Amino acid sequence: MTREEIEQAIKNGESVWLALDDKVERLARLKWFTDDIVMDRGLSHMITKDYFNLIHKTKAEAEHYLHHANITRTETLPFLTWEEFLEKKAIHFIDNKGIDFVLRITDNKIKLMVFFMVSKTWDLTEENFYKAYDECVRMFRGEEYV
Repeated sequence: MTREEIEQAIKNGESVWLALDDKVERLARLKWFTDDIVMDRGLSHMITKDYFNLIHKTKAEAEHYLHHANITRTETLPFLTWEEFLEKKAIHFIDNKGIDFVLRITDNKIKLMVFFMVSKTWDLTEENFYKAYDECVRMFRGEEYV
């Protein structure tokens, strides 16, 4: 909620909801403690303006925030040795912009494919695999595609 919405809730004597530390709590009888801190007299919560985004008009809205805000995803570039690459014949990954990449063995070549189109090609050697894998690491990290 914005400061103005919190002020209106205080004027109207409304309760609001705080989504914090994996739980939702009702804040009742709000009042301003200072210009940028609101206090709940019932539960003795003091909330600075930096945390106003944790205050919500309804319990449902607070629960929605609690369960769906700041969702993170950890991606890992598949690691294969030269021998594993020869056996599996492909590495698939998605860069930080959501672009699909595949490094695969086709026609006795190592091919880096983007959007299912061949982008770069190397002869099928161990040395070239490491060069191609270095290119995959660059793409995975989100470095500019060349």
